[in-house]
Amino acid sequence: MERNQNLKNNTSENIAILIPQFYWGGMPQVASNLIQLLEKKYNITLILVNSELEIRKETYGAKVIRLQGNPLKKLIQLRYLLKKEKYKAVISLGIIDNLLNILLAPKRTITIITEHSTKSFDNEIETNLIKKRLYIWGLKKIYPRANRIVAVSNGIKEDLEDNYQLKNIVTIYNPILLINQQEELTENDSKLIEDIRKRQGKIVINVGRITRPKGQLNLVNSFKYLKGKNIHLILIGEGPDLKEIERIVELNGMHDNIHFVGSRQNVITWMKEADIYASLSWFEGFPTALLEAISAGIPVLTADILSGPREILSNGRLKSYKKTIRYPYSLENGVLTKRFDFRESNFDEKDIEIDFARVLETMVLEKKDDYSYCLDFLENNDILRRYEEIIESK
Repeated sequence: MERNQNLKNNTSENIAILIPQFYWGGMPQVASNLIQLLEKKYNITLILVNSELEIRKETYGAKVIRLQGNPLKKLIQLRYLLKKEKYKAVISLGIIDNLLNILLAPKRTITIITEHSTKSFDNEIETNLIKKRLYIWGLKKIYPRANRIVAVSNGIKEDLEDNYQLKNIVTIYNPILLINQQEELTENDSKLIEDIRKRQGKIVINVGRITRPKGQLNLVNSFKYLKGKNIHLILIGEGPDLKEIERIVELNGMHDNIHFVGSRQNVITWMKEADIYASLSWFEGFPTALLEAISAGIPVLTADILSGPREILSNGRLKSYKKTIRYPYSLENGVLTKRFDFRESNFDEKDIEIDFARVLETMVLEKKDDYSYCLDFLENNDILRRYEEIIESK
């Protein structure tokens, strides 16, 4: 095991955060924010199961342990570490690490597993049949053994209750800490924005790992219906589907309006330069990018997926995802378009993309300024208190 040795030794108030990696995606950012929040009360050890990936998120004052070797060796190391260090609580992120937390943590340790996406969607797109069956079995048989299941949105809580009959669930939103995401733009980034503005263009932004379920391809397809409208889409991120999306852009002659800038840490700075944040993600948990956009003072346009957007766009007022609404549905922080649910028999991706383009164009032309850009329902001290209550429970 590789350690950062410069920090505090174990005390009775030590806790651990178990996560696969700190390289890409929403979970490492959430874990980073959680470390910054919880270290006010506890000494934190960050345990990374995938030790091969670079650490790209802030670890603050946490001791970092990176498990080494093949999967079996890592399993043995983790079991030894959890028994030796006697953590008061272990908080895990991701289904594999959640299962490891429950199965390997000593009985005296409080096991807190966190869910960051709608698992029924996750399992639907899983192509490995063995993994799919393992995950469903783990959700139904192993998850109930955790001391507490934390759902990061009410949509996830509903999904776990309705599809996996889980009961020991509490909704605790992710903390939002944006201090380190406002560095200045690079010279090339500034030039891109300046060139668009010189042409009186409107800027739509999307941030995230570029994969099929994150919906960037659907978003690009929706721009086919906005040709000649001087509306520009800037995609911030990297991922396995980037080449395919670049091919679609070239094939449809959209290179003047679709811009790829790669991965960036200063997303708040970028968002402050945009007119709208847009998402056609298939499913989410509690998407940080939406929180960042609202914090930057721009409206959000997103499909009404089954976790996250309703709560975020309504400033916590609209919590149920079962209530029928009429689209497009305007809320305090943006607009919801038709529900993106690929599991439905009458699901039509093209119809969703066309409708999304229509609403996006309307939002750009209307230039509404009556959004509240308010996230009052997120209170970091309350989030800290609720985690503390679980950690200190008997």
